[in-house]
Amino acid sequence: MRKRMIIPIISAAAIMLTSLPTVTVFAEDTKPKLIALAFDDGPNTTTTNEVLDVLEANNAKASFFVIGDNINDESAKSIKRAYDMGMEIDNHSKTHTSMTGMTAEEMLAEINYVDEKVEAITGEKTKFFRPPYISVNQAMYDTIDLPFIYGADTQDYMEEVDAEERANRIIRFAKDGTIYLMHDLAGNSQTVEALKNALPVLAEQGYEFVTISELFERQGETPRKNILYSSVAKYPTKNYALYKDLSEGTESKIMLDMLTLKALGDTFAVEVDYVSSSGNPPVLAIQRWTTTPSLWHAIQPCYSNGEKAVFTAADVLAAFEKLDVDYDSIDGLSVSAYGGTIELSNAKLLVKPDGETPAKDEVRGDVNGDGEFNIADAVTLQKWLISDTKTKLTNWQAGDLCKDSNLDVFDLCVMKRELLVGEN
Repeated sequence: MRKRMIIPIISAAAIMLTSLPTVTVFAEDTKPKLIALAFDDGPNTTTTNEVLDVLEANNAKASFFVIGDNINDESAKSIKRAYDMGMEIDNHSKTHTSMTGMTAEEMLAEINYVDEKVEAITGEKTKFFRPPYISVNQAMYDTIDLPFIYGADTQDYMEEVDAEERANRIIRFAKDGTIYLMHDLAGNSQTVEALKNALPVLAEQGYEFVTISELFERQGETPRKNILYSSVAKYPTKNYALYKDLSEGTESKIMLDMLTLKALGDTFAVEVDYVSSSGNPPVLAIQRWTTTPSLWHAIQPCYSNGEKAVFTAADVLAAFEKLDVDYDSIDGLSVSAYGGTIELSNAKLLVKPDGETPAKDEVRGDVNGDGEFNIADAVTLQKWLISDTKTKLTNWQAGDLCKDSNLDVFDLCVMKRELLVGEN
């Protein structure tokens, strides 16, 4: 009798197999939070050394983007001190003149002058370039063979922004991978005071202060051409699973299914490959057009590397909170260009799997963690595969019966077959 009850359940479930997603499970990636302090417009014999004093007191590394015309016999000592402390010396041009109207020869003269000066002092050329006034065009990207750096702008070059507000901005902008835009120009004492207040707070929050080179290296990223970097985030979705393919080819806009995102709660991420004419990554746009006031709000990706961009549920939910909206009060969510044109491909909806690493004496097939393998495990796995948000897998690895690091319909089929065999 019990066998007859199991067979109809399994047969009915088998009809659903072609619509179930394949889920690949990855190990969680845990690394410390890194930020890169970066200072422009030195060197000098006053403020540059005061900044170095604060960095030394807080066991912090930083990068200094120097202006060639500011390098002389005395200020060179500040560069040497910074380099000997483990700081990085980078390029901010010879004259700090906007370079967008320069010829290629003029651009190279600006860069090479700084390189020669820095190499004479440290033995190394500069590794990164911050454009004067953050003014950039394609000719600069094509000519200057250094990665371009921008950063979180603390506005510490504005006298009306006092030390307290500068410190608040330094703290507020902090997140894993942030690069800062600050200034050690002569007389900028308010930035020195801001650093004294902000760095201990950030250290207490678990941030480590590194050079820009170290930031790229430890985040696992290689600097690319045609990108103006303000942050270097870790790839955030290594431990996520494929839930649904969102693209059928190359597109300029991808509309997202809000009902699905709502059901997935805070567990989803959207990942997409892109080719951008402007160099800007795509944005995830919140839109409302059928009611007033109308709304268009761009969410920047939490990760982009010039080819791939990622948006997480946290990005969307934080924007909802800021705008005081939800899925029911907007008309659409889409991934699209933010300036220029863009080609989107290989778009995926990902989901963060639940579950804990099983004990070595796990019961094969026991995904619900009750110590037994029975029909309840098959039901639990099936519900999880069809994205029942209330269903949790206590032990996903016990359900990987095919031993391919995937949880998919094949594992469910094997599970059901073993249940049938067990009833004979």
